[in-house]
Amino acid sequence: MRGVRSAGRVAAWIAYRLFRGPLARRSLQVHKLAMKLFRYGAERGDRAALTTYGSLLHFRGADPASRTQGALYLQAAAEQGDPKALWLVGNFYKEGLLPLFDRDHDKAQDYIHRAARMGHPLALSYLERESNEI
Repeated sequence: MRGVRSAGRVAAWIAYRLFRGPLARRSLQVHKLAMKLFRYGAERGDRAALTTYGSLLHFRGADPASRTQGALYLQAAAEQGDPKALWLVGNFYKEGLLPLFDRDHDKAQDYIHRAARMGHPLALSYLERESNEI
């Protein structure tokens, strides 16, 4: 199992370097390779790959199925304790996004509070605004 996770971590690291590098913006092949590597890492449970690939699919996916799959990857990353994923999944529950995330105030608050405890800036400012409204 450890070897699988390590392979996922390496794939995610390479994907991130390719994706953020200058070649990805100019080369469709490099972009496709980076996305395949993100997917490989996400499928092997790498938290960074789950968060990055999930965000890309959810917010830039070409169709509803891609956006749903992205949300599922983000939920998996949140379960591993990723602050960004915790914040996003908390908002999915707050807004009742997709059939998978029925509006649930308690779940939303739990995810957002967990993100804030890990120092996520948007979660912290949200909770600060919320406490000032009371």
